[in-house]
Formats: sequence, C-alpha cells, structure tokens
Amino acid sequence: MVLRVAPSADIGSDLPPVRKVFLSLRDCISRNRLPAGTLIVLSSIAQERDLSVETVSGAVLMLSLGGLVERTAEDEARVLPISEQRLRNAVFLREQSEVEIVRRLARSANGDFLNDLRELILRQKLVGMRGPRDLLRLDARFHRTLAERAGLGTLWPWLEEWKLCIDRVRFTVEGSLAPEEMISQHSGIVDRIIMRDADGAAAATRYHLSGVLRQLPEYRRTHAGQFCD
Repeated sequence: MVLRVAPSADIGSDLPPVRKVFLSLRDCISRNRLPAGTLIVLSSIAQERDLSVETVSGAVLMLSLGGLVERTAEDEARVLPISEQRLRNAVFLREQSEVEIVRRLARSANGDFLNDLRELILRQKLVGMRGPRDLLRLDARFHRTLAERAGLGTLWPWLEEWKLCIDRVRFTVEGSLAPEEMISQHSGIVDRIIMRDADGAAAATRYHLSGVLRQLPEYRRTHAGQFCD
C-alpha cells in the first residue's frame, strides 16, 4: 500500500517544516491511518506540500529513530509493525512519570482543580457514548491536565510520545479500548486524588497505564502481523 499524506490542520503553523511533516506522519501512524507495511513516497509528500525532498527525508529520519519506519529506497520508507519492546519501554516511562504526578496532586490539589477533574470525567462519559476514537482525544487532555497542574507540564511532549505508542495499539486492534473501562479507571484516579490518597492514586495510575500490557498476549495472537520483537 502506497499512501500520500496531506497536511494536518492540527499541526502548529509556526513549526519548522521538517517538524510539521514529522508530527503529521507520526499522528497518521499512531492512529493507524498508515498501517504497518504502508509505503511512504518522499517525493510525493514533498510535491504535495511544496517542500524539498531533503526536508521530508529529515522527517522520515526522525520517524526511523523512533522505530516507526525504515528506509527501503532513496525515495521510499515503509511503516514498521508495533515494536513490543518499544511499547513496554513507553509504558514503563509513563508509569514512572505519571505516578509521581498523581502523588503530587494528591498532596496539593485545591478545590477548583478537583472540580475541573470532575468536569473532565463528565465530558468523557458524554463523549464515550460516541465510541473509543473520540474518547482518546479527551484521554490526552486528561493526562496533560494532570501534568500541568502538578507543575510538570513541560514533560508533556515526552508523555505524549509515549502515549502515542500505546494509542497505536488501540487504533490498530479493533475493540481493544472499552470506553466504560477507561472512564472508570480515570474516575478511580480522580477519586483517590480527591481523598488525598497518594498511594491509592499511584496504584490506580499504574493499573490504568499497564492495561495494554495485560492484553498484549491476546493482541499478538489475533493480530500477529501488526507486532514485532
């Protein structure tokens, strides 16, 4: 399958061109719009966006360093399957960071912020009725809000990158995300923050983030071609 990728309206207009192309392609891969095996033609993307092939090549290099693609020819790159090792690394790094985030919040969150968290959960319940794909956008907002209110908002670019590794599984394996389960787990985290229970919030966060690994053996059995190593 050969795919040409149009610019995304969600990418900031003030970013360097190479960064825009990288983020657009990364988003497409994470959302399984570019499934494993898709052939990316660099010259086609360059022509569509009125960019140099060197700029697109730089973006593809960034993707290859992240284990998302491999160069197969001078003008081509192929999307790689999901790396189990990279997925496990992403879950580990998210756990280490986000457990500390919720611990801080359980010790310091004020009433206004707790009300904001309750509102986020309510919105998730409303959006969750539409299906899991819409819910993942609010999932990102939830985790980003926690980081920002804990004073660790500058971590978000890394947290987002690790989160996208997990999201790619959710978009690739149909039925792997149950909206009710995700919302229930988010609610559990919020409940423990409200109760000032730092250990409970940490445990709830670990359970929430490790869910994809608990299900991974089944995913590999049913979608063997989508995973590697």
